[in-house]
Amino acid sequence: MTALTNTAEFHRQLRGLFAVLRILVRQTTQGRESVQDYAAHLEGRIGALAASYEMLMRAPEEGVDFQEIVRAALLAQSVAEHQCQVAGPEVRIARDSAAALALAFHELTINAQEYGSLTCDKGRIEVTWSSFIQDGADWLNVRWREQGAALDLNRQRRKGFGSELIERMLPYELGARTRLEWGQDGVQVQLLIPACAGGPVWRTAHDKPA
Repeated sequence: MTALTNTAEFHRQLRGLFAVLRILVRQTTQGRESVQDYAAHLEGRIGALAASYEMLMRAPEEGVDFQEIVRAALLAQSVAEHQCQVAGPEVRIARDSAAALALAFHELTINAQEYGSLTCDKGRIEVTWSSFIQDGADWLNVRWREQGAALDLNRQRRKGFGSELIERMLPYELGARTRLEWGQDGVQVQLLIPACAGGPVWRTAHDKPA
């Protein structure tokens, strides 16, 4: 019975992985001016997805450390230490939720380098998170803040894959409440993520995995 359960779970996760890959291939074609541009962006997104699965393989039942997800996205794009600040309590992300968050932070980092605060030497990124209780439910409050840039607010912002991830995919996959705003410094994002949304999404270091 255990072997059958494990096989069914493996097939379920595999179907989910291929579904995400199909979305990545389709969405990456939008707005690309050359094959090289398409290939570079698709490679980066698949790399972010692969990194999240590699983190999970170490201890699948333990989930992934949230800070590691954030730092992996920044490190993959060689963001300098003095240009980023990452701080918050230890939180474990469930395996079904890790890939979506890894992709979201990958897209935010790429966007900061191409259009946001990391387009200038003085620009920086601050990522913080904390937990709180509302109406008897546990929530994770995540903030992504870009600072130090002087961007043209009149420049048209194209709704891309990153925006769709934050505004549509995270609410659907994680039950999250999201807000994304452009300012002179770059993007400001807030994610309110419930501990459970049809299943476990995250837990603190003191909680035991189900």
